Amino acid sequence: MGRLSTFHRVYNSVQFCTSLSILCYYSFMTKPIVVGFDFDGVIAYNPTRLARLPISFVKQHILGIQKVSFFVPHTTLEKSLWSLAHESSVFPAQGASLLRRLTKEKKIEAHLVTGRFGFLEDHLLRFLNRWDLQSCFTSITLNIKNEQPHLFKERIVRQKRFAYFVEDNWDIVNHLVVKRVPAKIHWIYNVFDRTRVYSHKYPYLQKSLERIIAP
Repeated sequence: MGRLSTFHRVYNSVQFCTSLSILCYYSFMTKPIVVGFDFDGVIAYNPTRLARLPISFVKQHILGIQKVSFFVPHTTLEKSLWSLAHESSVFPAQGASLLRRLTKEKKIEAHLVTGRFGFLEDHLLRFLNRWDLQSCFTSITLNIKNEQPHLFKERIVRQKRFAYFVEDNWDIVNHLVVKRVPAKIHWIYNVFDRTRVYSHKYPYLQKSLERIIAP
């Protein structure tokens, strides 16, 4: 009888440990995927992004500027023109509804990381509230110190340790890849850039999200 009781205790302990292991494994496997997203051209559809290729061509081949750099507005006039240019981000990108569902189901933990400068914060929040997107994001980080956007995003991606980061600007994508940031970089390309070779490129947000959650 003593041996039988000992057997039952050992058997129950094994069952408990096995069940605990399965529970821990299931919890680990169902943990949300932490993903960072750029805003303009990724979360918001922005038609002005089509101008990036000709601008890049002029910088590199006519002006001879090879180093990645971005204009930072300082004067009141420059900020007004910059704000006007960003007003073209009016509609959410294709895939916004999928993002809402994935964050609500806790399959993705979404973080917004935008190179927008601090003076564009009000416009950003109005957009997110208008399209019911603000609640999707665990954090929203703007470039309030007016850093160069590629350096700003490199710093934040390293700091937050995303599993993925979704970006539409090729120069920034290339910079993050070269700098070996600890995240898989998804690139949302535009019609002019579609022939560029890159292993993780997608035409719009939904395709990127579908790949992220694919088994």
